Amino acid sequence: MKSICVFGASITSGLNDFQEAGWCERMKKFLMPQGYLVSNLGIIGESSTDLLHRMEGECITRKPDLILISIGCNDSQFLLDSQKMRVEKDETVRNFELLIGMAKKFTPQVVVVGLTQIDEERINPIFSVEKHKIYHNDTLVEYNNAIQTVVESCNVPFIPTLDLLEMSDLDDGLHPNSSGHEKLFVTVVEHLQRFKLIDRITTDH
Repeated sequence: MKSICVFGASITSGLNDFQEAGWCERMKKFLMPQGYLVSNLGIIGESSTDLLHRMEGECITRKPDLILISIGCNDSQFLLDSQKMRVEKDETVRNFELLIGMAKKFTPQVVVVGLTQIDEERINPIFSVEKHKIYHNDTLVEYNNAIQTVVESCNVPFIPTLDLLEMSDLDDGLHPNSSGHEKLFVTVVEHLQRFKLIDRITTDH
């Protein structure tokens, strides 16, 4: 079987999709009969900096034929306690350069999935034990555009998802609900088919 590794944070992990456990799990179920083994490697709360510390080890173990990277939303958090970004945009850009370079050591087939917008009124601020944080769509757009620019400069395909979801597709204002994950699943699979990285089979299911 061909191995597909999907790296990301809570949206990749499928958080808050109580029907089919997220877009990546949908893709796993959809592609397995076609001879693809999809590994969902999304970890809740991760940033691109966090991913740098674990991606190589995961790839050594799993030997991927295709790597998808879907991360960056958490980078754009503004932390109220420290009054700074969780990951500055320039650092995010550098992280993606390093992530792509790392991924290409294992396979030439690397794809990056863009960020998704949020419902600011429903989630700001988010309080947690560790930190108080805020998301802004304007900042998400800036990070998404910066990521897209560096990805394309590395000659890696980019899947745009920034305008994909409606507010009704969000479960808690940040994470997609089942309908939102379905849209992400269809979009990612259709782009992978367009890039000729997976077989062209219908996503109706």
